[in-house]
Amino acid sequence: MGKKNLKRTLGLWDVLMFGVGGIVGAGIYAIIGQAAGLSGNMLWLSFIVAAIVALLSGLSYAEFVSRFPDSGGSFEYIKQGLGKKPALFMSVFMALTGIVAAAAISISFADYLSRLVDFPSWVIVIGIIAFMAFFNIIGAKYSSYYNAVATFITLAGLAVVIAVCIPEFGTTDLTKLGDNGWNGIFSGGALIFFSYIGFEDLVKMAEDTKNPEKNMPKGVLFSGLAVLVIYLLIAISASSVLDWQDLSQSNGPLAEVAEIKLGSWGATGLVIVALFATSKTILTNILGTSRLLYDVARDSEVNWMKKLTTISGIGHAPNYAIVLIAVLAIGFGLIGDLKMVASISNIFIFIVFGMVNIALLAFRYKHRKNPTEKPAFHIPLNVNNIPIPTIFALLTILVMFGYNIYNLMQGHL
Repeated sequence: MGKKNLKRTLGLWDVLMFGVGGIVGAGIYAIIGQAAGLSGNMLWLSFIVAAIVALLSGLSYAEFVSRFPDSGGSFEYIKQGLGKKPALFMSVFMALTGIVAAAAISISFADYLSRLVDFPSWVIVIGIIAFMAFFNIIGAKYSSYYNAVATFITLAGLAVVIAVCIPEFGTTDLTKLGDNGWNGIFSGGALIFFSYIGFEDLVKMAEDTKNPEKNMPKGVLFSGLAVLVIYLLIAISASSVLDWQDLSQSNGPLAEVAEIKLGSWGATGLVIVALFATSKTILTNILGTSRLLYDVARDSEVNWMKKLTTISGIGHAPNYAIVLIAVLAIGFGLIGDLKMVASISNIFIFIVFGMVNIALLAFRYKHRKNPTEKPAFHIPLNVNNIPIPTIFALLTILVMFGYNIYNLMQGHL
């Protein structure tokens, strides 16, 4: 029996909105304060650094999805370039990306909630991950409803922050290097990369998209550019209203910005928005990772993993996979250090991005003498069928990986 095809209902605008909504999640609410502590007033430049690294890899995703419009995403691309065994091995890192990201976001959720109620952070971390896992267990349909509402609230909250801060633009010297100099800019960029962690999820919707060979590459690249504009405006807004030292020490940085401009009701409103943003990102990380584990377990020959293919319960969901993910996420979340956990998550996403770029280079090299039919999106600037931007993508990932390790080491000092 052949593979069933999903119904193609999404146009370019839908893909673009999914892309923007998927990337602009809790990362910006969670990590902006920690990043400000590294890059100071030039926080905006760290966002540009992170965007360049993400978009260079985005070119590889755009070409791969144009060649193979499959819902497998990174797993499919690594399989096409390097083979099934490396793809199965890399699926571990793909899963850990989602698990540790959920943990980092749960720490941010606890930070924001602590502005409203006095409750131990560890209890909040366990509670929110367990609640979002329960949402997944009762079914993807309800999860998607919650995600749609929370995405709208997330973007609306950011729009309000930008709108109220525009009068302050130009009041702060945004060209003044922070205490950490240029190292701080790149360290901040490495940490901010966490805010782009939803970048590779969009390509998994290729089988739902009309004319995916053309629309999906545009969606990947245009949504990345749109998010860069939003992030830049947020970085400039926050830096213009709040001193970077205060921003870095806040347990709810954007809520504090809103409080300065709108008073206590503004802060409370932004906290509620941030709670929606952080919780929906935990929800979608658990959702996506559970489906990845389910898919990998079906292909695996390992006996104990077969349990992860069990579909059960009222939501007809892979409940064993969901529970395993929730338990592991709680374990990482109880570390309690947002910068450290986000940096651990970045390690896994850098590895996955790096392997996708290597897979594209391998695919192109294998077909250098007998090139396959040129896809609708083909990375430009090639030498002997090897795309130069992909080599730059790998180099920038290596640099960011190094700074990410530096951030982790600083977290231990």
